[in-house]
Amino acid sequence: MTEDARQNTDPRGIVFLFGGQGSQHYRMGEELFQRNATFRHWMERGDALLRPITGRSILHEMYEAEHRVSENFDDLELTHPIIFLYEYALASALIEAGVRPAAVLGVSLGEAAACAVAGVLAFDDLVLALGRQAIALNRGCRAGGMFAVIADPKTFTDSPVLGRRATLAGVLGPTHYVIAVPDTWMADVEAHLRAQDLLYSRLPVRQPFHSSWVEPLPPGVEAALAPLRFMPPQVPVYSSRTAGPVEQPTATHLLRAALDPMRLRDTVLRLESRGPFRYVDVTPSGTIANLVNANVRGSASSVQAIGSPFGREAAALDRVLDKLRAA
Repeated sequence: MTEDARQNTDPRGIVFLFGGQGSQHYRMGEELFQRNATFRHWMERGDALLRPITGRSILHEMYEAEHRVSENFDDLELTHPIIFLYEYALASALIEAGVRPAAVLGVSLGEAAACAVAGVLAFDDLVLALGRQAIALNRGCRAGGMFAVIADPKTFTDSPVLGRRATLAGVLGPTHYVIAVPDTWMADVEAHLRAQDLLYSRLPVRQPFHSSWVEPLPPGVEAALAPLRFMPPQVPVYSSRTAGPVEQPTATHLLRAALDPMRLRDTVLRLESRGPFRYVDVTPSGTIANLVNANVRGSASSVQAIGSPFGREAAALDRVLDKLRAA
């Protein structure tokens, strides 16, 4: 894709938003699975591809096992591929209904789904790669965790405790950042956040992604991506790793998307300099929509979300489709 093509993202066009670990929950997409044939097709296809690798059915774990939405869902061997499947299936349902993105924006693992929807990677190949990668990460990656903090990022840089025992994993909004912490210091960091009266939440992740704590990666993580064939994007791909468009995503880029800081705020502001746009969040909980809203405040852009831990995604999809068609 030429520089001109990358820069010609249509203002007021639709930008699909893809997120990573932290937005997942049991039973996510259950109503869509029951009512939307396109969503169900891609979920079933992905599940069939993954079963020989994982020895488990993701769909069984999501919808048939007795799991409640409120349960902690942090088994990486399930969450890594299921986040991709959900986001790809929902994006496909939107496209099938006539809503096509002018660009895609990926955050962390969401970069894989963004690349697939942009035509960079084939669905089947990527599902297999993510399934194998998840097993390697889960069994060989250093333990730890991540916290989302609702505060000015200066509260991190000004803190001697956080600076020594955590890594700034990403600045997602003007008052929203994420930190990664190795297992040794999880309790200390959480105690410090409480003592400073900072509003935070612990993400359902058992690894300190987006930090040097997870390096070197287990060998199988990189090897899982080796067979992938990367094609030129059919629509511009924006990356929160580079805070801008990626002319040709590569395996190295996808690997670094899990290791380097997430620069969502910078990425959205760069898009907004050419906007306004109509952003559609396809993450399971609609969490990226709230973050983008905070970054586009005062602009003519709109932000829509479909996924929610409270369910009713099929009705939300219909509402979003009506709004986009009216616009």
